[in-house]
Amino acid sequence: MKCPTCGSAELREAEVELDRDVCGRRFKAKGPALRCEPCGEEVVEFGVLGMFDLAIAADLARRGPTSAEAFRFMRKAIALPGKELADLLAVTPETVSRWENDKLPVERRALALLASIVLERAEGSTSTLDRLRALAAPASPPPGVVHIKLHRA
Repeated sequence: MKCPTCGSAELREAEVELDRDVCGRRFKAKGPALRCEPCGEEVVEFGVLGMFDLAIAADLARRGPTSAEAFRFMRKAIALPGKELADLLAVTPETVSRWENDKLPVERRALALLASIVLERAEGSTSTLDRLRALAAPASPPPGVVHIKLHRA
């Protein structure tokens, strides 16, 4: 990899301070990066920034802010398109847009579901999102026999 600023290949591992303002709060973290020795440019991998945004979204989800900004940030942090979220919540894409642009108060049930999806994603799970997707999918005929595994409590 070469430095995007000066083109040098002299990149060394470094730790950088990440910060972002969301919902009137400043979030900070330290993360891995590459630093160009000649020019000092710091390059942070896209995945690291995604993890930072997901951690911020999880904090917002735990604290329960009801603002349009928080709703939009949480949705974007999990890379869920607005149209798909609208389909999952059984609302129009325009409704999601109005919530995110503060033209309409965000419904509590929508906030609760999105917060659950965000928190699960931060924990490596997708069960709420999977259930919502199953509910939004066209119904398929049930199998004739359903095998269930039982576990002792």
